[in-house]
Amino acid sequence: MFSRSLVLAAGCIALGFGCGEPANETQEIVGNLVSAGFPSNDIMVVDGKVYVGRDAEVSLDASREMLAASATPGEQYRTNNVVSPSLTKICINGSAFTGVFSTALDLAIQNYDELPLTFSMARTPSTGCSFTINAVIDPNMNGGVAGFPANGNPFGQVTIGGLLSQYGVDVIEHVITHEIGHTIGFRHSDYYNRAISCGSGGNEGDAGVGAIHIPGTPTTASVGTSIMNSCFRAVESGEFTDSDRTALAAMYTASSAPALVSALDPNRCLDVTGGSSAQGTATQLWECNGTAAQQWTLTAQGELRSSLAPNLCLDVFSGDPTPGTRVQIYGCNGTVAQRWTVVGATVRSALAPNLCLDVFNASTTPGTKIQVWGCNGTSAQNWSTR
Repeated sequence: MFSRSLVLAAGCIALGFGCGEPANETQEIVGNLVSAGFPSNDIMVVDGKVYVGRDAEVSLDASREMLAASATPGEQYRTNNVVSPSLTKICINGSAFTGVFSTALDLAIQNYDELPLTFSMARTPSTGCSFTINAVIDPNMNGGVAGFPANGNPFGQVTIGGLLSQYGVDVIEHVITHEIGHTIGFRHSDYYNRAISCGSGGNEGDAGVGAIHIPGTPTTASVGTSIMNSCFRAVESGEFTDSDRTALAAMYTASSAPALVSALDPNRCLDVTGGSSAQGTATQLWECNGTAAQQWTLTAQGELRSSLAPNLCLDVFSGDPTPGTRVQIYGCNGTVAQRWTVVGATVRSALAPNLCLDVFNASTTPGTKIQVWGCNGTSAQNWSTR
């Protein structure tokens, strides 16, 4: 969320675009009109003024009223990596923040701490911190910047621009809340078309960190409908929207369905690749993150049902008992390819008497495929629930 050009290997900067930079007034009017349904070829900008129908000038306030009448909830995306459920308290060191910036930081932390997430959030000094994010101020920046999670931990720093002092406390709260969102795994809600909130710009792309749609959020983005839009306005409330809350609940609400944790590494879990609910999606070993992609329920019939969708089961591809056959998710169908038995620490397939759920090559590298293999008693075939 910044307006000057920086090159860093993390967070918003790694995308090659500004993160939440302020949109100018003309850009905001145009963006509001497009979001409200006006065809782009019916919008003209002449001498800094915006017109529709070639002769009707639209003010900023009028464009916001149009948007409010037609706005739809914003979509939400996350990175491949999120914060581990083992982190119960995230603290933020804001010792450099004074005055309105200190107030805004407290309000941003409150935004998260008021929600029933897997972690609480507090400002230092505080006891029981599982991880501490350092918050700093760059006096020459107008916006902010942060990075994405790694190894189950949030990104370690958010940088907030001192030039935000030209706005009110709500806008500064918005920017800080946005940057904290990146540290726990949020992508920009309009990452695929920055023009939605910025008035110009294109697709940030995958950027090597993933852009996974969060279940339960819509698939359209509009100005003002998410705190995670790329650019901010001079009138932000600083509060989460309904879609923001839905996304946070999907990512960080404790579930009764446990994860299957590999004995190879206590932070590696059985995971559905990309969090996709598409039939035939392969499974993999991935950093434990508490999402639905890693939650499994063993039924009385021996199915391992995924929390991604009501009728998705862990399945051996084509019902093939050959060692090395990949394991995927597929619509539950009652076949032996989807029946499993827990024997000690192993998960055994009903396809053959000596066939176990196995991590390929006993590798702990995130993305390693999950397969069936002859049971051999190694850690690659031992699992526990959490």
